[in-house]
Amino acid sequence: MGKILWERLKRTEFKQYADADAVVIIPVGAMEQHGNHLPVNTDTNCCYAIAVRAAETIEDVSVLVLPPVWAGYSPHHMSMKHPEGTISLGYHTFANLLTDIAASVHAHGFRRIMFLNGHGGNSAIVASIRLKLVEEKDIPSVNGFTYWELPDMSEAMRDISETDKGFIGHAAEFETSLQLLLQPELVDMEAAEWDTGVAGNPASGSCEKGKLMFDATVNSLVEVIRRYHAGEYEDARVWRQTI
Repeated sequence: MGKILWERLKRTEFKQYADADAVVIIPVGAMEQHGNHLPVNTDTNCCYAIAVRAAETIEDVSVLVLPPVWAGYSPHHMSMKHPEGTISLGYHTFANLLTDIAASVHAHGFRRIMFLNGHGGNSAIVASIRLKLVEEKDIPSVNGFTYWELPDMSEAMRDISETDKGFIGHAAEFETSLQLLLQPELVDMEAAEWDTGVAGNPASGSCEKGKLMFDATVNSLVEVIRRYHAGEYEDARVWRQTI
């Protein structure tokens, strides 16, 4: 084994990962406006980069990362004064897309499937997708997380934040900082201002803060992967089997 990207495996290789009880991460982002200073792929880029780095970092659990779901639920951005670049799926389209992807992964023998979300508009859907999969597909083992809501992230973000007080915002301090770390060539800090379509202060973003945020998120995700692989998150469904 040793590969971490789903799309690079041959069909003959998947069984060994399933037999190893690999955790499969499905990054879920969005394609939407992020002010005048950040690219429209910001949410997708953040969650995918975090998932890949966590998979590269962890050594005691096998992890596969799917290509990211790059379109999410963003109707509120479509109705903004400047929606340019935003692509939004309908609520049911998005929920069904996630359901079908997880069900396909499950059909290949994987039992540890995790959505890693990077867009606030997706959060409620991603958090509830486990129940949808239980009820519609009889698949109980899927979990959904939003990267800035992982364990200990609230405290870490407050420690890092200079102006936004640990609030993730939109195209603001943290997302700007992460993009300055991950794809600085696409960031225009001269245009980074608190304006329509921006929630928070992007001018306070920096590559240094981006690295602190990235490292904290990766470390938290690694621990979540370990706990998930150990079966810790299965307790929430025990009641369904006993009533």
